[in-house]
Amino acid sequence: MEILKPAELLLRRFLLRILRFVVKRGRPLPRDLDCSAKKYLFVRQDRIGDVLVSTSLLHALKTRYPAATVDFLLSTNNHFVLLNEPLVRKRWVYERSFASAVKIILALRKEHYDFVIDLMDNPSATSTIFCALAGGVWNVGLSKENAYSYDVVVPLLSRRETHIIDRLAMLLTVFGIDPADADMNVHYSVLDENKRFAAETFAKAGLAGKQVVGINISPGEGTRFWGTENYQALIRWLRSAFQDSPILLLFQPSDKAVAEGIAKPLPEVILSPETRTFDEFSGLIENLWILITPDTSAVHLAAAFSIPSVVLYVQSNKDLRVWEPYGSRSETVVTEVDDLRTISVESVTQAVERLTMIAATKARIGRHPAGPSVL
Repeated sequence: MEILKPAELLLRRFLLRILRFVVKRGRPLPRDLDCSAKKYLFVRQDRIGDVLVSTSLLHALKTRYPAATVDFLLSTNNHFVLLNEPLVRKRWVYERSFASAVKIILALRKEHYDFVIDLMDNPSATSTIFCALAGGVWNVGLSKENAYSYDVVVPLLSRRETHIIDRLAMLLTVFGIDPADADMNVHYSVLDENKRFAAETFAKAGLAGKQVVGINISPGEGTRFWGTENYQALIRWLRSAFQDSPILLLFQPSDKAVAEGIAKPLPEVILSPETRTFDEFSGLIENLWILITPDTSAVHLAAAFSIPSVVLYVQSNKDLRVWEPYGSRSETVVTEVDDLRTISVESVTQAVERLTMIAATKARIGRHPAGPSVL
């Protein structure tokens, strides 16, 4: 979920207004067009989680049209998410510089894409430029401020009421695919070498065959750190409530010192090894019983692996629905204050109790979660 500062919002709006006078699209799409063997370029140059939720469209499209060629335009922030994805032919990596943009645009134009698809559900000046200059026959995107850069404009469902995956799924209708008939779950495959890394890590720590509770402490940004004392109180409660379930503390390398500080007075907690890649981190997530995490890409990995999760969210803008796990068992706890530490330990332990009760009885939830619990 993209959160912009006021100055960035003003700059983006200014660029989008300028581009409106430069970019002119509107080529009609033939009703009888055969989409089966076309070349598709998906534009998704933002964050890791944004790419993960987009994998549902990729798989739905390739399931319907196996002969289609699908490429992605990504960035240095997220390109590694699709390194293991066999359905993607080429991954273009934008390095967020003028020189990189020019180089990629020239290369894209040589590909002669049939469709350039903007996967942003909020207007992006970068996406607008790439859509305008990539040389696609048809540009496709959701109805928003930069819709002038598309030939085919798809209705944008409510950003307050509708999950991001269901909003993006509307793009499939352009190609004759009904989202209701497609598998819209998140997809991610861990490399065999990192499956072995995870298995060896669990075996070495004595976790193999056990119901491991994973706690990811690394936030996507500062407001998403729940606080050392909160994590320590949660761990003490978990050790009392689930005595047979080991606790694995997960973290990004930059947060190693924070993780060590949380675990220091709690010798029973197992620190995960320092992961070198996103795929190594994903391999650890895949082996958990449940995951407790702030709003990061780990949320969507848990959904891809059907790992039940408790997710902590900051939702300072009530007009934007949180990106809760899609199609997997979950409990979401939300604060309306721009600080995750305002979520109480009790609200999280109650969420864990609800989740484990559901997991124990093997109850199933629908594809569309009922919505988050708000403090």
